[in-house]
Amino acid sequence: MNESGPLLDVRNIAKTFLTGPEELTVLRDVSLVMSRGEVLSITGESGSGKTTLLSLIAGLDLPTRGTIDCAGYE
Repeated sequence: MNESGPLLDVRNIAKTFLTGPEELTVLRDVSLVMSRGEVLSITGESGSGKTTLLSLIAGLDLPTRGTIDCAGYE
């Protein structure tokens, strides 16, 4: 675990789903940095990508593009 860096470092992530023959991009170039002890709130309208973002951060899904580093682990 990297104690000196940020707890969470999300860099330029994107997530695209295939919906039949078309692609649906639900996240595009999302970046955020969160330090230890910091509190973060993710808000937005229904369908804006909140659950997708949290699923990516939790490692339940992989981003189409970009990196997610949590406590020094990608």
